[in-house]
Amino acid sequence: MVVNRSSFAISAGVYSFLLLAHPRRFKARFKADMVSDFRDICCSRAAGKPLLGRISAWLLVLKDLAVSVPREHLYAWRRRHHVKRMKAARHERHQGFKSNDIGGAPYHGEPRRSRSPGRIVDMITQDIQFALRTLRKQPGFTAVAILTLGLGIGATSAIFSVLHAVVLQPLPYADPDGLVRFMETTPEGWDFSTSQPNFIDYRAQSTSFTDMAAFTFLSFGLLGEGEPMQISANLISASAFGLLGAKPLLGRTFTDAEDQPGGDTRVVLLSEAMWRERYGADEGVLGRKLILDGTPYVVVGVMPASFDFPSDPDVWMPLAPDPGENRGDHRLMAIARFKPGVGMEQARADLEAIGARLSEQYPDSNGGWSGRLEPFEEWLIGSQVRQAMYVLLAAVGLLLLIACANVSNLLLARATTRRREIGLRAALGAGRGRLVRQLLVESLVLGLLGAGLGLLFAYWALPLIRGLGPMGIPRIEEVELNGLVVLFTFAVSMLTGIVFGLVPAVQISRGSLQEALQEGGRVAESGSRRLRHLMVVGELALAVMVLIGAGLLINSFQRLQRTDPGFVAEGVLTVPVALTGEHYTREMQGQFITDVFEGIGALPGVTAIGATNISPFSGGSTAIELTVEGREVLSGEDYPFAAWRAVTPGFFEALDITLKKGRFFSFEEDWGRSREFVVINETLAQLLWPDEDPLGKRIGLGRNEYENLASVAGVVGDIVDTQLESDPDPMIFLPYSGGWPWMTLLVRTSGDPALLTAAVRERIWAVDKNLPLPGIALLEDNMSGAVARPRFNMQLMGIFAMVALLLAAVGVYGIMAFAVACRTREIGVRMALGAQPGKLVAMVIGQALKVAGLGVALGLLAALWLSRFLETLLYETTPTDALTYVAVALILLAVATVAALLPALRATRVDPKVALTTE
Repeated sequence: MVVNRSSFAISAGVYSFLLLAHPRRFKARFKADMVSDFRDICCSRAAGKPLLGRISAWLLVLKDLAVSVPREHLYAWRRRHHVKRMKAARHERHQGFKSNDIGGAPYHGEPRRSRSPGRIVDMITQDIQFALRTLRKQPGFTAVAILTLGLGIGATSAIFSVLHAVVLQPLPYADPDGLVRFMETTPEGWDFSTSQPNFIDYRAQSTSFTDMAAFTFLSFGLLGEGEPMQISANLISASAFGLLGAKPLLGRTFTDAEDQPGGDTRVVLLSEAMWRERYGADEGVLGRKLILDGTPYVVVGVMPASFDFPSDPDVWMPLAPDPGENRGDHRLMAIARFKPGVGMEQARADLEAIGARLSEQYPDSNGGWSGRLEPFEEWLIGSQVRQAMYVLLAAVGLLLLIACANVSNLLLARATTRRREIGLRAALGAGRGRLVRQLLVESLVLGLLGAGLGLLFAYWALPLIRGLGPMGIPRIEEVELNGLVVLFTFAVSMLTGIVFGLVPAVQISRGSLQEALQEGGRVAESGSRRLRHLMVVGELALAVMVLIGAGLLINSFQRLQRTDPGFVAEGVLTVPVALTGEHYTREMQGQFITDVFEGIGALPGVTAIGATNISPFSGGSTAIELTVEGREVLSGEDYPFAAWRAVTPGFFEALDITLKKGRFFSFEEDWGRSREFVVINETLAQLLWPDEDPLGKRIGLGRNEYENLASVAGVVGDIVDTQLESDPDPMIFLPYSGGWPWMTLLVRTSGDPALLTAAVRERIWAVDKNLPLPGIALLEDNMSGAVARPRFNMQLMGIFAMVALLLAAVGVYGIMAFAVACRTREIGVRMALGAQPGKLVAMVIGQALKVAGLGVALGLLAALWLSRFLETLLYETTPTDALTYVAVALILLAVATVAALLPALRATRVDPKVALTTE
């Protein structure tokens, strides 16, 4: 891969800035060479792995800087010290020694303390030991601080591990940046897979790719080895393995001869999982025959677990695309690899030219169609998944900032009580820098302890995240606490230690020595009260942003769940069947449906049974262009499109789909009569005949299909069976009359459909004992899977919101409790003068609400700007949903009130006599 060196200009500029930390003489001699070396390192490491390569390059140079900066400064100091000593020696030789007042030994001045590396290490070790002793003396403070940081750091580490596994980690293929997905587009701009003849032509005519490959998904029944087993298979081009850089674990991949029509295509590659589970990792499996749907296939290789393209199948088979197949049958997905030096725009222009030629050559199937490319990573991961991951990482980042603000507040409150200690240390000679360093070391120790607890929290949370993660998120099963995540965790802990420790350290070191010594043991507000209030304002504002994000996702998910799909999923059992054996002719498929319907329909509780080629929310769809009788489509005009489903009589009753006009299919009138009658949905009726009665109108399936027209027998209500968040598509239902081998039976029952699973399996095996039945499930489960991704986002954001709310409450409670402690004398005076307890409670709560109100207001303003990044993740919910904003504001104010109530009640129990004598 060619790396654009100019893209590293910013990184080189940052590195040049960091080099300023070296001594002047060192920079003058080596800076240019070091910047050049840095560019070379970045370019070499970024080749093939752009993000991880740059991260590893930065880790290397930061490690080098951490060693070289103090080392070169030490060398420079030694040189300067040596020069001074030499000058002093020369001066003494020429000028003589300076004697003391008594005339005794020469006076050389007070000896300077050595700043050798060993001395520095000793000082840091002493600081750490002192920090540990100090934290051990205050177990309550230490436990709260470590727990708070552990929650923030643990959540951040857990989400970063998900982001790394799903988004940041390079795809497990050779040079994935050079790979693209190829699709065909209709004149209306709809994306489709390609057909076998079109794939062959695009592959042969394209000049932009080293090669192209195609694949499709099938399922087979594995027979002759115990109970029938349905396995997933990918029919794939032999060129795919070379394009992806995949090597077999055993044996070989497919040859070009095996990927040709008429060739020896009855060979298979096993996945490593199937090889281990089904065949005990027997290396003698090569050459073994597998009986798939009654046909023997020879095992020629085993692919490693790292190669799960494209959908983690059990076996791979040669595709052998046939140029004689129907050009309008778009079932193949395709990939390609750019030639060196070829970019996306050049390849798109190449495909558009090929598409124009095919459109002119085959107008009936390709008229107006063209080719389109999509980046490989964008296809496999998806923009929505990527955006959701970054949104979740931003949310935990806000959560971590809330934790930092909380700990900073704790440190500020604790620092106020340590002013006498700090004053004494300053009086004994400790400079401000020494005091700040000691306090920062304490903060860093807290950060590291919080990181340890955070890693433990993340370790416990990752199985939960993997369990919650939907099937649509790629590589979610690979989420783990690897070395990079641990390194990230400790980097975050060091950064947070500086963030939450720097402000309190600077604040406490700025105090007057005399004032600190005069305060004695009193608890004093000092000048840090305003700073503590600002910290609480900040963490409340951050909490508002997290809560609004969670509230918007929750609102969106609830609306998505309330979406009416147009059918009733409750009480329906789905039974996928694959009638793919050579003995399953079109007539045998129809006979199977008839016999199975009769057997299952006789079961107690079964009220309806039907079948369809696409089960609702199973992840598939089919669409076709339509010809309308009496309407000629002129050149340059678009044909109407509609999704189509092949269904049996009983399908509409099994799903309880509403009939608007006409009739459903019936066994008496429609069974076995292909395409004589069709049923359409309201959207298609409105599209084709907006002001006419569609019943009896005739349409053809495909372009210029004026000979084989079907009459509209009925109109049904719109249904959504692919994605709940999408609008209903124009849809046409064809009577199933055999020929479509993959069907799903839909069995509606009056009771619990799960209880009929065994009986349904027995009735089907009574018709065909060799038919695998792997996926019997409830239709409700399919619908639940359709909302799994938004549910995952909502659940994680909801957890973060609860933690943010808890931390915000702790922050308000802490600041108000400390404020009450600081105002003990004032409260005693007020009570001695007759102040009522209710007024004291109102005073404390009022102070808390002022702080909370300001934080909530700032948080609402920030959320108005940030929430727009959630727009693509929301369904029928605007990023500025007023109800969500008002609800979050009221919740935060209520939590602040409750958090301030306990310190307020404590203020009313202050004894005036004790308060007036308190120091």
